[in-house]
Amino acid sequence: MLDTVLSEPQQLKNHFRHSSDLLGSVGLYQGSKWCNEALNGLTQSTDSTTLKLQIDSEYDKEYLDSKFRPLFKFPTTSLWTQDKVSVAKSFFDCKEFDRCANTLKDLRSSKAVFLRLYSTFLSQEKKKEEDTEGVLGQNDNSNSANSAIPTILKELDMLFGLPKTEVKEIYSENPFLLYLQGILLLKQKSESSAQVAFIKSLRIYPFNWSCWIELISSLTNLDQALKILLDFESYFSEYKDRESINVILKIARVVINQEFFQQSMELYELLNYLLKLFPDFSYLKTQKALMSYHALDYQEAENLFDDILSKDPLRLDDMDIYSNILYVMEKKSKLSYLAQFANSIDKFRSETCCIVANYYSLKFEHEKAIMYYRRALTLNRNCLSAWTLMGHEFVELKNSHAAIESYRRAVDINIKDFKAWYGLGQAYEVLDMHLYSLYYYQKACSLKPLDKRIWQALGNCYEKLNKLKDSVRCYKKVLSLNEFENFDNSTIFFKLALLYEKLRLFEKVHDFMKLCYNEEINLNIKNDETAKARLWLAKYEMRNLNFEKAYNYAVDFNHGTSQEIEEARAIARDARNRINSA
Repeated sequence: MLDTVLSEPQQLKNHFRHSSDLLGSVGLYQGSKWCNEALNGLTQSTDSTTLKLQIDSEYDKEYLDSKFRPLFKFPTTSLWTQDKVSVAKSFFDCKEFDRCANTLKDLRSSKAVFLRLYSTFLSQEKKKEEDTEGVLGQNDNSNSANSAIPTILKELDMLFGLPKTEVKEIYSENPFLLYLQGILLLKQKSESSAQVAFIKSLRIYPFNWSCWIELISSLTNLDQALKILLDFESYFSEYKDRESINVILKIARVVINQEFFQQSMELYELLNYLLKLFPDFSYLKTQKALMSYHALDYQEAENLFDDILSKDPLRLDDMDIYSNILYVMEKKSKLSYLAQFANSIDKFRSETCCIVANYYSLKFEHEKAIMYYRRALTLNRNCLSAWTLMGHEFVELKNSHAAIESYRRAVDINIKDFKAWYGLGQAYEVLDMHLYSLYYYQKACSLKPLDKRIWQALGNCYEKLNKLKDSVRCYKKVLSLNEFENFDNSTIFFKLALLYEKLRLFEKVHDFMKLCYNEEINLNIKNDETAKARLWLAKYEMRNLNFEKAYNYAVDFNHGTSQEIEEARAIARDARNRINSA
């Protein structure tokens, strides 16, 4: 059982306060925001009235106490250098990246070097976006390389290689320069080298959540991810502040497992432990909602997002996922309200555009939905939901080639997005390119092996390729995943019966036709499959001279085509005549 009481809770708060200031000072605003939200989401040791009285008091700034030792801080520099860095940072905040880099060009302090190189990178990214003409347009060169990356990487390699005797600061021990190196290597698709840089950075400063997000996004294998976490736990085991660091490692473990679609009691216990520690941390509540969403428990996911919005009503982060849930549940009025509400908060957020697009998609206005997904991507090219969902819309419009390109972009952003892989499989299936389709379904299945939809798609694909035994195995896997839930398996039973018929295993055909028919009897399910199974069984019993059984199957046949109903009536008459004449 995990103990929710920390021996030094104030120390953890001090680390979050320090990291939010430190990350903000180098322009890593998302990481800074995350640390501030975590700090304010922590359990408060005193009542709110007392806390309000402490505002602006010395007690409120106790992280500056001499007892607190931050895990990393920039070395002290001259006042002249500090002034230069300060004015450059103000240019950075105003998105004048070239001006920021130019101001710092002659400074050698590690903070100045990071801001200069990071500004150069962001400036080139901005110019690249400005040169791009429309999402999926003729001159959409969003995948083109950032021309500044090789130069920055070359300079970083030079700085890291400088002898310690020649420099006042050891650049290779600066976590932010290592983090920047990781980002640039990731842009060059050098995932393993990028991971090495991120790991080095986090070993020096584990409270940089921006670095954790980049590291997690680069991981493609759960075993590899868990091994990296174990290495971190081992590395920090002797640290004085290991209790605070372990909290960060536990949050990282939850996010990694959620990203890889894991479901286990241990994981939920760990998440509940963290939620007791951070009762008001919306980010952790969102992780729990995403886990319910991946487990197809849409009602629980909806309830969790409702709770998040009730506590933090103007939050737009991850609300596009909430709109996906409402879309699947076909809650049109609630999705409409969410779209209007998000639009009133900030109509120029990619999440807002995705929510509005989902609303139009639910109304079958696919062209309007695509227009809003394009708008989301104009605002944020790395908006994963927009690429994947736009692919779905193109599939609806039978534009398979545009759908394939959308899904490919989604996979480029996040190779772990099983929906994009699954979408690629569907798009190629529409084009009757079943070998391609099989490959993409297999990729989706490797990411989410307990999703019965993917196994069903694989079974269908193998059948089209005439690999009947493989198809049988896939459909049986679907049945095993449905074993403990009261699902309608009639379609799967009927599929298996037809496959065994092609394999000429007629006893198996009879067994699965009977199982399909039993779905109608036991669960009162009447569909085309149960009707066909009933008719097949009637014919089977007639051939085997079991006229009474044949009559029972045929006499109540009332669901199917007019031809099938007439055929069943003929069998019933023939069976009754033979019974009477016996």
